[in-house]
Amino acid sequence: MKLLTDFVPHLLLYGFFLLAALFVLVLLLWVLGLTFSPFVWLTTKLLQTRCPECKGFFKKKLVDLETSDKREVLRTINRVDQGVLFSNNLLALNHGFEINRQEQVTFVEETLTHTWQCKDPACGHKWQTEEIRDYEGSLGS
Repeated sequence: MKLLTDFVPHLLLYGFFLLAALFVLVLLLWVLGLTFSPFVWLTTKLLQTRCPECKGFFKKKLVDLETSDKREVLRTINRVDQGVLFSNNLLALNHGFEINRQEQVTFVEETLTHTWQCKDPACGHKWQTEEIRDYEGSLGS
C-alpha cells in the first residue's frame, strides 16, 4: 500500500511529461515535414535537367517541340452550380444552394513531343519525351 500511495501523487506529473513529449514529437514531425519537402522538390527539379547519357546536370536543351497527336474525346465531369435565393422579407435570411450534376463535355487531348539535346558537345545525345495535355473545347474552336 505504501508503494501505491507514493506513486499516485506523481501520476499527474508523469502524465504532463508524456503530454509534453507527444507535443514535442508532433511539432518536430511538422517542422521536419516542412523543411524536408523543399529538398524533395529541389531534387526532383534537379534530376529533370540531367542528360540520360552522360548524366550531367543542367545539360538538357530543348531542340524541337511538335504536336504529334490532337483528338477530341468525350468525358463525363461533375459540375457544381451555386446560387443564392434572396428573400423578400427584410428580416428573413438569404439561402445559398448548390446543385451537383454530371455533364458530358468535349475535351481536346494533345500529345506534345519534346526533342531534347545534351548541351555538352562531347556527348551530343538526343532524346524525346512526350507530354499529354487536355483542355475543354473542340478542334473547330
